Amino acid sequence: MSLTAILTTVALGVAHLASAQNIIGNCTWQNGFMQDSFLGMYCNNDNWVDFSYDWTWLDTNACLTNYDGQLRPYDGGNYWTTCGNCSIRPSPVDFILYCECLDHNGYFTPTTYDLNTLVYNRNGTLGCFEYMGNKTRRGPF
Repeated sequence: MSLTAILTTVALGVAHLASAQNIIGNCTWQNGFMQDSFLGMYCNNDNWVDFSYDWTWLDTNACLTNYDGQLRPYDGGNYWTTCGNCSIRPSPVDFILYCECLDHNGYFTPTTYDLNTLVYNRNGTLGCFEYMGNKTRRGPF
């Protein structure tokens, strides 16, 4: 691989990271909520002059997996098939997802994961890994 190709790849990767922002600083986390495995909230978009927030939904099932009763980040995760009773507890510093997930003994174990370390906002749309949710100009409230 040539030096130019390597530098281009690195520059594109940095641009990808620069355009993604965490949810605590760039979304109205106070109004965020879960419906089954779907996380919904208003997030800043890149057009602040015309319309500064979009409603966005993200299926967190694509972001997390259940590993022996513990939530872990994983592209294509599919935690929802073995976890339940999930809720969120947002704060100004983290966005905790609480669930009960099956462990290897078949027991439901309480587990948490800070979605602010995994889920990002890109132009008003929540995402994780390369998976992007959807957005609209209006949400449920």
